[in-house]
Amino acid sequence: MWKRIARHRATTLPNLATFFAQVFDPSIEDDDEADVLWIGTAPQAISTEAALQVLLAGWATISAALVARLTRDQQAATPPTPLQRWTLQLLDGA
Repeated sequence: MWKRIARHRATTLPNLATFFAQVFDPSIEDDDEADVLWIGTAPQAISTEAALQVLLAGWATISAALVARLTRDQQAATPPTPLQRWTLQLLDGA
């Protein structure tokens, strides 16, 4: 059912080494309640687009074009800067 009515977005957060996705139910007007799934919010939570697709099964389908884009984005990602590494360590301890 969600595959037909849900809007979704998926992207890579390169410096967090994770993919991230949100699924929204457009039939719900309240933005907070319409956000029915939010995954990949922790560093290294979802390391491949295949893992992302598994986690989205039953919620949304990722097109071949988006899978290709996510793969390219991941391959082009640069290592975290010293400031980003420090911030990740700070967040990890929170």
